[in-house]
Amino acid sequence: MKLISKFGVEFHKATLKNGVNVFLFRRIGMPIFLRAVFFSGSRFDTIPGTAHFLEHMLFAGTEKFPSKNLMAEYIQKVGGDFSAATDADSLRFNIEIPEVADINVGIDLLNECLNKSLFNPKTIENERGAILSELSGKKANPKAYVWDVSRRITMQETPSGNTNLGTEDSIKSIKLDDLIDFKMTFLHAGNLSFVVSGDIDMGLLMDKLDSIAIPVGEPFSISEKLPIVKNVTQAIEKYSGSNINSVIACRTNVVDYKEYCALQVLNSILAGGRGARLATILRYQNGLVYSVSGSLFNGPDWGALNVEFACVKEHFNRVLDLIFSEFDKLNQNGILETELENTKSRLAKGMIRSTQTSQSWVDLHQIQCAFYSNDPKTVEDYINTIQALTISDINEVVQKYLKKENFYTAICGDL
Repeated sequence: MKLISKFGVEFHKATLKNGVNVFLFRRIGMPIFLRAVFFSGSRFDTIPGTAHFLEHMLFAGTEKFPSKNLMAEYIQKVGGDFSAATDADSLRFNIEIPEVADINVGIDLLNECLNKSLFNPKTIENERGAILSELSGKKANPKAYVWDVSRRITMQETPSGNTNLGTEDSIKSIKLDDLIDFKMTFLHAGNLSFVVSGDIDMGLLMDKLDSIAIPVGEPFSISEKLPIVKNVTQAIEKYSGSNINSVIACRTNVVDYKEYCALQVLNSILAGGRGARLATILRYQNGLVYSVSGSLFNGPDWGALNVEFACVKEHFNRVLDLIFSEFDKLNQNGILETELENTKSRLAKGMIRSTQTSQSWVDLHQIQCAFYSNDPKTVEDYINTIQALTISDINEVVQKYLKKENFYTAICGDL
């Protein structure tokens, strides 16, 4: 057990009888949020959209709860809920329980979904229709769909470039055997981690999780990072109208946790709020955008630094020029001491506000626990590393990444 003293949280790590790692952020008096994370996302699809389709089917009816509404009724009667999500690297199943006295309800539901799903042919067709509607809705929203376009070019010629939802044709082609095969191949103990937050004793949690009969499997290993390919650096999805949604993205090749934290600081300086450099120059000085935001992802074997914005079509090239001009200034002059200190303070103190829920603790630590399980970094490690960074550390990542030739441009609009 490790005490994360600033937050009054106990961090526990243990291993179940089947070899699955369990990570608990115990927060006295807080509701329980339990996530099962499988390294089995869309990057493993042979037919695009299979992992996501499976996510739907596992929560679409089980032996004990033949329909989703019966599942909902079972867990919601104790004030809980359930959900699931798919991304490039993972399938995630979430159980929320307000009080530990009802933990059996959550464990029972999770066990049913992972081991006793029905895969009813009629339900498969119902979910197929729902997924096609989900895809249509996403495509109708260029602000959301531009992230699919960005990942497609940023991760080109790698399995992580696969779209989560698939295409209309691929969704229509997925059959029962494809779903069962994916489940048998990837949803096993070797690919699984449990990340939990809330008021539950580690011994009790382990006892309950040991009761879930997850199939055995070899632990996954990642030997090398995914390649960076730049055969295509710009992609456009046509949308009518005068508005352009865009993401510019740079692949990252983070060598250690310190560099990751330096990139977080850089991301915040660039586009981390109303006072960030790009917000200042694009909105307040030139009125070209309503907002601009930055994000950083660092997964098991790939990462990306992203800047997202929207503008009218005639301003698009001007916005790009100003962004890359700001990158050039940072390369030439570096960041300011006041900029660094203010950003450190904002990121460190902001963690107090952003870690108020049990889910926030799981979201914040999921990647560290699932993919860096030998030495997962906690929010306390993050704050301490951020506070120790120097101007030289930030300027190093500026020189490494903020070059125009490193960026891909994804566009949704009539350009």
